[in-house]
Amino acid sequence: MVAPALLALALGALGVVAVPPEGPLVSLSAPEPKPKEPFNVTCSVGRAVPVTNITITASNRTWPVTPSQDGHQATATVTVTKEGSVQLGCTVHVGSRKVQTSTTIQAYNVPMPLLDVTNTTMAGMELEGNCSLPADAFSDIQVKAQARNRDLGDFQKPPVPFSVQVREEDAERGLEVTCVAEMKPFTPRKKSQRIRVLVKPRLDIERCPPQQNWTEGQEGILTCKATGTPEPQVRCSKDGNSLEPGMAHPADRAHAGTYLCRATSELGTAERNVTVWVQYDDSFPLLPVLLGALLPAAALLGLIAFLLYRYNTKIGEYWLWKRQPPPDAQPLRSPGSSAAAAAAPNGSAAP
Repeated sequence: MVAPALLALALGALGVVAVPPEGPLVSLSAPEPKPKEPFNVTCSVGRAVPVTNITITASNRTWPVTPSQDGHQATATVTVTKEGSVQLGCTVHVGSRKVQTSTTIQAYNVPMPLLDVTNTTMAGMELEGNCSLPADAFSDIQVKAQARNRDLGDFQKPPVPFSVQVREEDAERGLEVTCVAEMKPFTPRKKSQRIRVLVKPRLDIERCPPQQNWTEGQEGILTCKATGTPEPQVRCSKDGNSLEPGMAHPADRAHAGTYLCRATSELGTAERNVTVWVQYDDSFPLLPVLLGALLPAAALLGLIAFLLYRYNTKIGEYWLWKRQPPPDAQPLRSPGSSAAAAAAPNGSAAP
């Protein structure tokens, strides 16, 4: 046996069904209403009934109805002006009989919450804010705050203060803070705000190594990048000469030395010393030079030695001949002597 009245709630719609002992099935449905916003109330009948036989009421007022093409439904567009309970009714006249059904719904408006928080903050700071509701909001509505998609506390009566520690990684996409207003079974409403996170300039070892090696004749790049929001500008200089980081330069010995690198933004300046070492090949081509110098010298010494050898050999032969002249040898003519004197025996002069 079916009860005379059944209250059904499905997919956000309220429905009440009335089954009289005799007569058609009648049901009444309406979505979640909000004050001052029109919503539809539908009365469904088990069999086709002329629209003139269907009456829909809300808050003790009869509303114009619009029938469906098959005659099984009639819909009225209803507006309530105040929050609270709303009495809905549907009356169907079938012949001499009258079938009625009714239900009570709650017309509450969950307003957009108010989020009071700064637009910009610094990394490492504690961000504070407040989550609240408009002054005319229904008293049963509660609120809570969220940050990074995590609750900062439970639902409470507004206003609800909150705080969250700001981290450097929040600077990449911004820190999103949300205020949620809820009153069951109604749909909650949210107000979100993305906070810009500022980070002071910083030069760390990984992005700006303090020791860097170049090779003479190859391209050298001074690596020095800074972190921070807004993005800092980095400049490096040595002895009044600047060297732009990240740009390729033909490496030269003059580039060697210690550079002072500065990262600057509106939040301040960070500094780091970076030493550049330039490797170069200073070897001298000794072997070719030695060969080029020694070979002619060796040839000259060889020639001198040969000449001395020849000279000494001739001198030795001469003195040997003087000591032991051969039997048929003619006496050697001394320098300045005549041929006749040379021919006289025993060295006597010619007559």
